[in-house]
Amino acid sequence: MEFSVKDRVFRAGKMDAFQQLHVVRRLAPCLGKLAGLAGSDLELKKDDAGNVVDVAGDIGPVVSSLAEAVAALSDADAEYVINACLEAAECKNPGGGWAPVRKGGATMYSLSLPAMLTISAKVMAVNLSDFFADLPSLSGLGGMLRKVSHG
Repeated sequence: MEFSVKDRVFRAGKMDAFQQLHVVRRLAPCLGKLAGLAGSDLELKKDDAGNVVDVAGDIGPVVSSLAEAVAALSDADAEYVINACLEAAECKNPGGGWAPVRKGGATMYSLSLPAMLTISAKVMAVNLSDFFADLPSLSGLGGMLRKVSHG
């Protein structure tokens, strides 16, 4: 999914399932504050393969929810989440082609805090929307576990 922040074009890429797991683990203590991600009026547009290709709507409330959640995290957890998001993002080069926003522990572009949080919110929308959408289906595990524990 491509998006613009100020005068730059970025692309939110996919994290693998383990990266997503580690991000969600670190966000778990503040998931309530992330309700803005799930309850926003953002519309995720997906291609035929189910990949998010665009996000329509006001990103402001999402960035606000993300900022509140990040404030509740330890420094180490906040850095992990944001760095994971930046590593999944690319920036379009003026001459064409794409370059990673963060690679090998180094951020390749100078980013303002609002830009960094906007990129993180877009990457999380692309990578975690399915997780949050599927949460109700996980309730079936409780029934399965009760059967196992009583059987």
